[in-house]
Amino acid sequence: MFDFVNIMDKKKIKRICIYLTYDKENIVDEYIGYMLQELKLCSAYLVVVCNELEIVRGKEILEKYADAIFYRENIGLDAGGFKDALCHLLGWDIIAQYEELVLVNDSFFGPFKPMKDIFEEMEKKDIDFWGLTKHAEFMLHGFDYFPEHIQSFFIVIRNKMLHSISFKKYWEDMPYYTSYNQVVREHEMRFTVYFSQLGYKYDILADMECNNSSNPQNNYCQYKAIPYELIKKRNFPFLKKQQIASDKLEKQTQENLRQAMDYIDQSTSYDLELIWKNLIRTLNMSDLHKNLHLQYIICSDKKYETFYTDAIVIVFVKYKNSSSYIKEYLSELQIPVKIILKNQELIKEYKDFVPKYEVLIWEQQRYILDEICRYEFVCIIHDTDLTSEYRQNHVGKSYFFSVWNNLLKDKAHVQGILELFQKEKRLGLLMPPQPDFENYFSHFGRGWNGKFEEIEKVIKEKKLHCQISKRKAPFQISENIWIRGSILKKIEYWDWDSIAYLPYLWIYIAQDVGYYSGIIETTEYAAIQEINLQGYLEEIAEQVRTQYGDFKNFIEFKERILRAALVDFCQRYSHIYVYGIGFMARKYREWIPRPEAYVVSDGQIKLDELDGIPVKYLSEVTSTDDNGIVLCLNKENQLQVVEQLEAKGIKQYFCV
Repeated sequence: MFDFVNIMDKKKIKRICIYLTYDKENIVDEYIGYMLQELKLCSAYLVVVCNELEIVRGKEILEKYADAIFYRENIGLDAGGFKDALCHLLGWDIIAQYEELVLVNDSFFGPFKPMKDIFEEMEKKDIDFWGLTKHAEFMLHGFDYFPEHIQSFFIVIRNKMLHSISFKKYWEDMPYYTSYNQVVREHEMRFTVYFSQLGYKYDILADMECNNSSNPQNNYCQYKAIPYELIKKRNFPFLKKQQIASDKLEKQTQENLRQAMDYIDQSTSYDLELIWKNLIRTLNMSDLHKNLHLQYIICSDKKYETFYTDAIVIVFVKYKNSSSYIKEYLSELQIPVKIILKNQELIKEYKDFVPKYEVLIWEQQRYILDEICRYEFVCIIHDTDLTSEYRQNHVGKSYFFSVWNNLLKDKAHVQGILELFQKEKRLGLLMPPQPDFENYFSHFGRGWNGKFEEIEKVIKEKKLHCQISKRKAPFQISENIWIRGSILKKIEYWDWDSIAYLPYLWIYIAQDVGYYSGIIETTEYAAIQEINLQGYLEEIAEQVRTQYGDFKNFIEFKERILRAALVDFCQRYSHIYVYGIGFMARKYREWIPRPEAYVVSDGQIKLDELDGIPVKYLSEVTSTDDNGIVLCLNKENQLQVVEQLEAKGIKQYFCV
């Protein structure tokens, strides 16, 4: 039995803190240690509950600060972990010895000011429980209503409520939820209402009222949408992790998250490296690129004070007709260059570059990898066919420009890139943007190009630690890059079959070594592409409006296209089944003629009927030419169900 009483600091409120952590790789990162250190200063007893059976890395971080550590299976998610801590791992007799309980999880970074100051500020308020933020009452899609509630990642319960029968009963009666949405709907959104109706008063730390609306449809999760404002102006000295991987493209310009990161770095004492380490390890690089805008524009007019020389350019040449263009760019550089030629016949095109630059034959490229890895920064760049034999040659010239202008425009541009690497210590890789003209436009939205399984196999074979998803392709696929030499060492002994996939793998190799990746542009190219993309968007919007009707925003824009495609799909089949019985099924039910049945996966708990329509298991649905299935599921679940359908021989399905 732990000696709970003797370690109490009699000068403090007798506060017990339960910190819950979960990581799918069983790792504890350093940002957790920082939070535990802050909580330790404010707690008489600090308990860590790990929603995993073991910690494979970082256990010493927990042991440094925790008075007790418990391990459990991740049953019931965070709510289940807190339930077990209160009801079983500690027990109510231990909880009864304290005046205040803190329930907190690992879903946020911070604090950016001392926790001691936060507790002192909230101690002045006459309340029974409090949190850091709350969500105002809101209406989702016009039919789902949710009450005002404290967001449950951090909740403090004071003496009167803590020792009440109702508080104990709440946790004893709580089931073990099976999904995140269940926890949010049945615990987080219920907790505040339940106890406030019993007469307990609550408040929050952050000043959020100014952004709330009397219209529930206009209220939103503020820590997701405006983190910078909350941190700088609204007394919320934390950054939630969730929004860094979420998709908010439809409703705002995304400036807040990057502003928040910059503010934390420049205006607080918090070490931003704690955030980067966790993000790079745990997030998909496409999410990180999109939500933190890892797209850099170099101004060549800037005068760079430092001239970095620990860099090299490796040029791969296949085409005779590109030599004059290549030499024009290379003549501007003041760093080493190695030119690797496809065959001996091309040597005469570059003889005037010898001995200024080393010229090698294609077969010799493996011999120089060990050498170029010693450079701090390496540019790998390829030529392209500039003849008119297969296409009009201005297309090839534009492609050449899109690569070479963005990676090697001139001496000042290269120095700008090297200075960027020096400034952003976790930046490991830069690529040019995706060209948006001629046939290159078809690459947008193509995803993995059917190569996911092959790429995943290479990643497993090479034991790369990265986050890869079938529904999230690399944000750029390119053989032309700027990269840190230390990252190149990872491919030193790779076979040729694996090297062929490098354009898809670069960002994951960098992630394995602990770096994020980005896109690099010159100011002139950024201006060109901005205008081009606006032009394409204008034409696409006009086409959709003409064919499918008017729209007010991007959500309606997509729904116009989706609705037309869905109606067309349903008209092709005599019998329509709707896969899913949750929110998505309700959202789209008005677009779907009366379905034959709703469908759920075998083994799930199901109702007999929904809205008067039967609910069936997938095994009860036969595969015939007359049956069409509409998948009303989120993207992750769609991928799983599609595999089940195709294994069953069902090809007639539609994903909303």
